[in-house]
Amino acid sequence: MNSIATQQKRYVKLSPSNNSSSGYSPENSQPIIRFSVADTQATCNLKEARLNFRLRVTKDANTPIVIGDDINIDQRIGLSGIIDQVLINSRRYGSSLEQIHNYGRLNSQLYDSLYSPKQMFSNHNLQNRTIGYGRYNAMKVQGCDPDLENNTEAIYMRRQLITSGTATGKSYDLLDCSIPIHCGLFFSEDLDLNAVGGMELSIFLQKSNFLFNGGDVPTTMKYDLFDVNLTLPLLYKSAPQIMQDSQRPQNVVEYMAYTSIYSVLDSTFTSIAHRLNMRSLLSSVHNFQPTQAINDRTKNNFALLDSGLYELTDLMNGQKYPMEKTCIVDIKDRNQPQRNRATTQPEILNDALDSFRNQKDIHYTQVIPENLKGVAKNKNEGHYSIGVNYGPVTGTGIDVAGTISYDIQTKLEDTANPAQTEAYAMYSFYLDKKTLVVTPAGIASA
Repeated sequence: MNSIATQQKRYVKLSPSNNSSSGYSPENSQPIIRFSVADTQATCNLKEARLNFRLRVTKDANTPIVIGDDINIDQRIGLSGIIDQVLINSRRYGSSLEQIHNYGRLNSQLYDSLYSPKQMFSNHNLQNRTIGYGRYNAMKVQGCDPDLENNTEAIYMRRQLITSGTATGKSYDLLDCSIPIHCGLFFSEDLDLNAVGGMELSIFLQKSNFLFNGGDVPTTMKYDLFDVNLTLPLLYKSAPQIMQDSQRPQNVVEYMAYTSIYSVLDSTFTSIAHRLNMRSLLSSVHNFQPTQAINDRTKNNFALLDSGLYELTDLMNGQKYPMEKTCIVDIKDRNQPQRNRATTQPEILNDALDSFRNQKDIHYTQVIPENLKGVAKNKNEGHYSIGVNYGPVTGTGIDVAGTISYDIQTKLEDTANPAQTEAYAMYSFYLDKKTLVVTPAGIASA
């Protein structure tokens, strides 16, 4: 009797469909990496998918950085910050499955909310070379002073960026990275590739002036990716499964997807409205950054800063839902610079953590008091965000065919001068559960 299993699990390694012998870089002719995943008779555990590459960092055409250069990369996101946008389409049908813009901002909030500094240094350091912010363990009395340019963590992160200035291909003089992809679709553990018609994955690379920060980052700063590939675990179907699927008149595919929206807070009282059409909205997460800091090489573009929030009301179709926070900061404390305020706004932060996972199940994160408010010298390393979980009990989410809006009263505190105001960018990401009906004629939403 044949003892071979009827189902086989295999890891596949895919090269980019737009293969480039000169590497990939946002500053050259190949700023996009494309992968084509066939519509094979298998399910894919996308949680275990990894984008693998070797990194070269240079200050110009071929000059590597040195340890004394004030050239840094965010400690919470590390080399996962190379991704700016992710577009996923069905290969067979051409339909869009998911699109995420400002992906790095979503990734920054996800790493902040779900992982401790110890997890970042121990686990994710092997993937995206990050170390996280804050205390490594309870025995460390305090974290390194982030006001100092050459604190221990900054030096370690900078050391990761020291590579050959001329090596290419599979050279060991480059930095090895293997990063996960945090799209809604990539939370799936058993996506049927044949049902969705395969995938076309397009990864747009992040600009160097957004990825790197520091006083010594030149206008000619550049990074290149070599030996790029995508690894996926596939569980191939058995012959009876294939026969059963072929006899169905239609197949139903369920997965999650993020929708990204960019807004601006330019008044101390702002009403932000987003028109959505989602059958099962699960959660939303939002983070902030001064608009003047965007693409500023001296600022950390992955920082999650507090604009000086006073009051917050969440609404759906003009009605208050599901919450209203009217006294986040006491009236007598509102004229104080944020660094001098007594509150750390725990209710808002609990809601933000709960939008990723039940916050009671999150044991320790980087969202802790010593990290929340950034640093005195305006290195922009804040860890503040807001969020809403729309299905905390049932997990099924809510049906939205209208507007989700936010009434936000905020100080809009200028990061350089607390007595002044400045506009803030608001990055919003909505996670909904999608249901697709697949027939021989095509693919459509249920």
